[in-house]
Amino acid sequence: MKTRIDEELDKLDLGTMSLSTLVEEALGIITSSLNNSYGKARIGEIAQEIEEKGKSLEGSCINLLLKFHPVARDLKRISSTLCTIRDLCRIGDNSLDFCEMLDYLSSPEICKEIGLLDMALNVKKMLSDAISCFMSKDTEKAKSVEAYDDVIDKCFSEARKKLYSVIRSGKDGYEEAADVVIGAKYLERMGDHAASIAHSVIEECGTVEDSKSEG
Repeated sequence: MKTRIDEELDKLDLGTMSLSTLVEEALGIITSSLNNSYGKARIGEIAQEIEEKGKSLEGSCINLLLKFHPVARDLKRISSTLCTIRDLCRIGDNSLDFCEMLDYLSSPEICKEIGLLDMALNVKKMLSDAISCFMSKDTEKAKSVEAYDDVIDKCFSEARKKLYSVIRSGKDGYEEAADVVIGAKYLERMGDHAASIAHSVIEECGTVEDSKSEG
């Protein structure tokens, strides 16, 4: 039989999943916008929803801590969820920032040319896998997600190199290089936050196993 705190934690997980759906939609807008196939009007609305839902879920975490004074497994689960919520909210913020960067460009073609579309798709996959780990508590998959951050870092490094080539060549759009580099950095940060979600799972489950062995 589930205890009261178990029921509340399950509700918290559902709320976090709902938040992650919004964040994944925001990343979908980025990839679609880079393909010139979807407008960015929705991103501001999503960012607001993410902020409001994130604050509400953070409040739920704090209330659980104050109400139940959890220890061991439950405390670690709440802490992990709180970290995940905050990372999701930061990805939402970065998504909005990225789309605002696109508004300053005459065309997203330069972003595609230096590989930002592929980078965004990799971040989107990484986030989806991180959320899957969060729900399943699959530590082996979480370790793979955390390691995948190296792929995003490599994409960022390659994007900078390609952008330098564009600047040297004097191709159209080279004047917008500074904005594009900032956009690449937003994607790199999103990868960091997805890796952080996976790391929270690893820490949570490690503590769970330790507490079982102690019992």
